[in-house]
Amino acid sequence: MTIGVTLSGGCSGSDPSPDVAAVVEGTKIRSDETEALLQGRIANESAQPDKHSHEFDDDRKRTVTGFVLLYQIKHALLRHLARQMHVAVEPSGSLSIEAEAGRLSHAMAQRLFPDVAPPTDAPADKAVELVDQQRQRLFADWFDKQLRTADISVSKPFGRWDAGRVVQ
Repeated sequence: MTIGVTLSGGCSGSDPSPDVAAVVEGTKIRSDETEALLQGRIANESAQPDKHSHEFDDDRKRTVTGFVLLYQIKHALLRHLARQMHVAVEPSGSLSIEAEAGRLSHAMAQRLFPDVAPPTDAPADKAVELVDQQRQRLFADWFDKQLRTADISVSKPFGRWDAGRVVQ
C-alpha cells in the first residue's frame, strides 16, 4: 500500500519564505532545500515534451510543493527512526538519498521483523526474495503508522500538515 499525506496550502503569496519548511521530530527541513527540489521538479516537468504537460499555476505548484515536502518529511522521519533504533548504513559520499533510504529501510525491516519466514511452498531459489518482500510490506505498514503519529509541523507558506487525510 502506498500512502500519501495531504499537504495543503503552498508557496504562493508575497510573504518571504521562512528558513525552515518543516520540522520532523525535531529535525528541521530547510526551506532552501525544499525550494531547490521544487525548482528541479518544475524544470523537469516543464522539459517533458508531453502534450499533457502541466501549467504551473498556483494549484499545480501547491501539488508539486506537497509532493516535494512529503518526500523530504518521509526521509527525515526515516533517518530519525533509524537513529532511535541505532540502525546505520555504511557512509558513502556517492550514496544518493534514495539509496540511503532503501538501505536504512531494509536494515530496519530486518530488525523489526526478524522472524519472517518464506511460504512453505516457495521455491528455494526464491525464498530470500519472498522474505525480503514480506518484510518490506510489513515495514511499509509500520512506517505509515509512524508517519501518521509523528510530531511534524509545516511552515505556513509551505502548506499545512494533515496526517489524518490519507490518499491511497
